[in-house]
Amino acid sequence: MSYKMCVWDLDGTLMNTLPTLHYYNNLSLQHFGFQPVEYERFIVLIKYPLGKYYQELLKMGGCPEAKIDVIADEFTQYDYEQYSVDPTFHIGEFPGVRETLHELCRMGIRNTVLSNKYEDISNEIVSRYYPSFIEAVYGQNASSPSKPKVGCTDRMHKESGLNKEEILIIGDTEVDMLTAKNNHFPVAAVTWGYQDAEVLRQYEPDYMIDELSQLINIIKEINHV
Repeated sequence: MSYKMCVWDLDGTLMNTLPTLHYYNNLSLQHFGFQPVEYERFIVLIKYPLGKYYQELLKMGGCPEAKIDVIADEFTQYDYEQYSVDPTFHIGEFPGVRETLHELCRMGIRNTVLSNKYEDISNEIVSRYYPSFIEAVYGQNASSPSKPKVGCTDRMHKESGLNKEEILIIGDTEVDMLTAKNNHFPVAAVTWGYQDAEVLRQYEPDYMIDELSQLINIIKEINHV
């Protein structure tokens, strides 16, 4: 067995998107007459699929529960339109990501992204930062199951043409761990993202990665490079 593809989560794994989301979501909350959410509370939202994400965001902003379902679609559309203006505003790169992607490509490892973020926004972010390193981006669209549901990896897997054991999923939250477990892929948990390492260990990932050099070493060892 050898790894031929890395499938990266976007938020909290490849990119520090939390400041961007925090900024736009708070603009949307204030537009609808709700309270902004403190940055420290906001981080728990990152793991949710879009529908749940916006329900929890509205709840945090003080929207009465009876009203959440009534305005959720309008709120979501408004927030999407604001976010689409510049999805890289306030975004940050994690140290070593660019160099690691470059090295993986040099080793013949393919790289893709699998995210619960809107697919067009995910594509824009990736194409702006890593256009020569990422071959495909799989995000949320009208027909795609969200992570960690069974089937959320089907499109990526089919288009890869690879066996599951040749594909390593890499992520920073329990959603990524469950995505891999539910769909039978090996998984690496990274500790620089948005979930505590002790929580990630409870899901018994194949690898725990504290820094990206470990990922390179793991692949070299498995692939006998």
